[in-house]
Amino acid sequence: MSPDGPGTGGPGPVSSMSRTEKLESLLVRDPFARRPPRAIACLVRGTVGECASHRADRLPLWRSGMLLVVAEYVAFVALSLWGGTPAPKNVSICGYLELLPDSVFFLYAHVAAAGVDCTLFHALAVFRRERNEGNVAMGFLRALLLATCALCLAGFSVIPRCLWTAHQNAVLTWVTSTSLAMFVGFARDRSLARYSPFPPIAWLVGTAFCVALYYESSLRFYAAEATTVVAYILWCSNANLAYGRATFSVARVAALDGAAALALTGAFRYNQNRVCEVTGMWR
Repeated sequence: MSPDGPGTGGPGPVSSMSRTEKLESLLVRDPFARRPPRAIACLVRGTVGECASHRADRLPLWRSGMLLVVAEYVAFVALSLWGGTPAPKNVSICGYLELLPDSVFFLYAHVAAAGVDCTLFHALAVFRRERNEGNVAMGFLRALLLATCALCLAGFSVIPRCLWTAHQNAVLTWVTSTSLAMFVGFARDRSLARYSPFPPIAWLVGTAFCVALYYESSLRFYAAEATTVVAYILWCSNANLAYGRATFSVARVAALDGAAALALTGAFRYNQNRVCEVTGMWR
């Protein structure tokens, strides 16, 4: 028996690199890997970590559905601001939605539908993890909080701004529930190997500027809102990464979330054209 064999207490044979180790080696090259707290790795995990994980697993590009979500949101912002639609009196995402053509609105609805999809996955994954660790009550409360995020996201995506009270209640509940979910998630999930606090930090910055600029109708407020949306997308992506989701492919986003986006678009236009007394007028 060799000196390093099992019978001598030596290190034994070298095992194959785990999935997490492969991702770590891909994301954080020396010397960064030896510099705690690995801020570079935290930043990468919280931005492109999900796609980097797919690369580490040698998965094809079409398995990364979040790439389509990000591309659609960039296209939505560009077409909203520079696509020929006159700026609304209230310069905000919700202010633009009542004016944009259906083709551009659909891009927003598709991003929202993907966000609902990811948040519901997150809720189920969190509940299972907490339950398996013996924390059923905590798992239920966290899942309920995340389900509230998803419900409110869908809610203000089908209730236009011309239905002011209902729309604003959905937005404020979404912001509150998401902030709480991110805070609790940091407290409970920061020990996970692929968790990143970067999306909650970006969310905090975006919401802080939204509050500070709330009564200002300008591109600065629009940019603050866009920051919160991007932070939410990154949060969803990091949840997919941290909880090992393997089903959020481009095909799923295009088909399942695409059908949901059509439903959101139809519901929004129905409320805008049939329920609102006046559309395109804002406080």
